[in-house]
Amino acid sequence: MKLSGFVLVLLAATTIPIGADERLAVEAPTVMLAPGHLVVETVIEPDPENRAVQVTAESPAFYRSSELLLDGNAAPRRNRFEFTGLPPGSYDLRVTLLDARGTPRASVRRTLQVRSRA
Repeated sequence: MKLSGFVLVLLAATTIPIGADERLAVEAPTVMLAPGHLVVETVIEPDPENRAVQVTAESPAFYRSSELLLDGNAAPRRNRFEFTGLPPGSYDLRVTLLDARGTPRASVRRTLQVRSRA
């Protein structure tokens, strides 16, 4: 295996924690090989105002989104989202914590690269 291929595989297996503020932290990869199997872990501080968390992966040719309803203080701190079959491309990954009115309370945004295996 070439060194550059090894580095790409190593990057694909790495997740980096990112956070908007103390309300929301996100763990997700920045690079992966196609077809991508994206796993996003969220850590949400308990708060009576927390009502939903949305995760979206979007590229010019592909869109996947998921929303999980939260029960304020009773909601689990950690949540896992999985998107499979992501084709090669550059993705805008967004995670948004919402209140009961649908107003964002916290948001995290990053770029995800899905590279072809060739």
